[in-house]
Amino acid sequence: MVTVVRGWMAGCGGALLLASACGRTGLQGPTPGGSDEFGEASSSPDPSITDTTSPGSTSTGEVKCSEQDGTCPIELRLRRAVDILFVVDNSGSMGGEQGTLTQSFRSFVDVLEAQQVGANYRIGVTTTAADGALANTSCRQRLGDFLFEWEHGFIDEQQRGCLDHCVYDVLELYQPWVEKSEGVTNLPDGVDLASALQCIGPPGINGPGFEKPLEAMLQVIQHDTTGFLRDDALLAVIFLTDEADCSSAPEHEFDLQNEVFWSSDHATSAVCWNAGVECLGGPGVYDECVPVDLDFTGLPTDDPDAAMLYPLDRYTSALSALSVQRQSAGGNGQVFLSLIAGVPLDYPETGAQFFADSVFVDFNQEYGIGPACNVGTETIGDPPGIPDVRLRQVVESFAGEEPNVYSVCSADYGIALEAIAGAIGKISERSCVGGCVADLLPDAGVQPSCRLAEQFPAELGEPDRAVESCVIEGDAWSFPGPNVHACYRVLDDRNQSTEELVDDMAPHCVTSGFNVELVVERREGIPVPSGTSVDVSCDLVAEPGVTCDDV
Repeated sequence: MVTVVRGWMAGCGGALLLASACGRTGLQGPTPGGSDEFGEASSSPDPSITDTTSPGSTSTGEVKCSEQDGTCPIELRLRRAVDILFVVDNSGSMGGEQGTLTQSFRSFVDVLEAQQVGANYRIGVTTTAADGALANTSCRQRLGDFLFEWEHGFIDEQQRGCLDHCVYDVLELYQPWVEKSEGVTNLPDGVDLASALQCIGPPGINGPGFEKPLEAMLQVIQHDTTGFLRDDALLAVIFLTDEADCSSAPEHEFDLQNEVFWSSDHATSAVCWNAGVECLGGPGVYDECVPVDLDFTGLPTDDPDAAMLYPLDRYTSALSALSVQRQSAGGNGQVFLSLIAGVPLDYPETGAQFFADSVFVDFNQEYGIGPACNVGTETIGDPPGIPDVRLRQVVESFAGEEPNVYSVCSADYGIALEAIAGAIGKISERSCVGGCVADLLPDAGVQPSCRLAEQFPAELGEPDRAVESCVIEGDAWSFPGPNVHACYRVLDDRNQSTEELVDDMAPHCVTSGFNVELVVERREGIPVPSGTSVDVSCDLVAEPGVTCDDV
C-alpha cells in the first residue's frame, strides 16, 4: 500500500454533483454539525433558510437598469470548466453500489480528459446524510464506516466498498475535493485523479437510513463553507440512489414514524415512499407513481410547512435562483443534473418506468414498493433499486439533450458515467440567460439583444474576437464561413412549438422560465487555448431572474 499524507491547495473552480442513496433504518450516521473523517467539519444550518448566495461570488449581483429604455444589462462568462460533486448514499445496502461506482471512476475521468473541459475540473464527494461535508480522506482510514448492524443482521463491506479499489492507506487533502486546473492537480506527487477518487469516493454504509439526496445537494449549494463552488464554472449534479428520497425538515422526522406511513410493527424505509408518492392504477402493478405532498395525517396539503417531505419546488427554485445569482455575478449559470437510480436497465432508451409491488410482502413493508429493476432478486438486505419518483422528477426537469437517468442495477456504471462526462463536455459552453431577454424582432422568434466575444489568455496577446451567429437552415446549422471556427446558436423554443429540433431549449432553462438559451459551437479539430472564455452580454427587459411571464 502507498502512504500519502497531504495534498497542496489549488485555486478556485465550478461543480457537478453525483448523489447516491439507499436505505436502512436502525443505525444513525454522523450528527449534523459535527466533524468526522469522511469530510470537513460542517455547520448545521437551519434547513428552512433558502438563501442561495454563493460564498465564492465576487459580485453583489446588483444590476443597474437603464433609466432611458428600462433595459437591464446582464453579463456572463462561459468557459470550459466544471465542478463535479458526488453525493453518495452511505446507508446500509450501498456497499455493492459504491464498489461499482468506484471501479467506474477511471473511465469517467478518461472521458472528462478527452473533452475540452479536461483542462479545468473539480470533483467532490458528499453523502445523503445531508450534513454538507465533503470527503477528503482515504476510505482505508475509516474502514469502520463500512460496517453496519441492524435488526436483520451485520453487514461488512470493507472489502467490496473500499479495499478492492483504493490503494492508499492514507490520503488527506487540504481541500476536500480533487482538482485539475490548467493541467495541474491539487494532489500529492505520483497520485492520479482516478486513484484519488477511488479512495476518497466511497463513504461507507453506516449513514442514516432515511436518505436525503435532494437536501444533501441543497446543503452543499447553499452552505459551501469550503469554497468548492465557483461562479464561472458549470454546475452539474448527479445522483446515485437505490431508494426513495426522504428529504424532510428536522421537525417532521419524528412525525414520519407515525403509523400513517408504515404497515409493519415499526417504522421502516417505507415511510419515505408512502409520505411522498402516490400511485395510480393497481393493485399490484401501477400505471404511474407521482410525487405528492402529504401532511401528518396522510392527506394532501398545499402548505409547504405541513408537508412531511420538503416540496420539490424547494430544490428547483434553489437551482434556478443559483443560476440567476451566478449570472448576475458575471459567471456561468448553467446547471446539469443526472441520476443513477431505480429504473429499468433500458430506461435511457425507452424512458419507460416500472412500478409494482414485490411478491414478497415483507419487502413491501420495508420499502413501500417493489424494485424497478432486477425484479425477483430483491431481499430486505439488498434492494435492487427502489424507484425514486421525487428525485427523478427534479433531475429530469434539469436535463440536457441526452438521456440523464440510468439504472442502479447495472453491473457497470462506466457506460452511464462516460455518457454523463460526455454530456458535460457538450454543455460547458451553453447557458440559458437568467431573465427575460429583450427581443429585437418579436415577429421572427426571439432575436435576442445579446453580444458574444471570445476572450483569450493574456499571455497570448490576442484581442477579443466577436462570436458570429451560426447559419440556421431548417433543422441544421453551419458555420458562417470556412475560416470561422466558433459561432453561437439561439434556442428559444420552450414547448416544442416548432417542428425543428435545432431551436429546442434544454429542460432546465424551461423549468427556470427563461426565454433564451445560447450555445457556442466550435469546429472539431481546432484546438482551444487553455483559459479561453466567451463573454456574453445581453439586455433584459427587467431585473435578472424576472421571467417574461412576470413582466
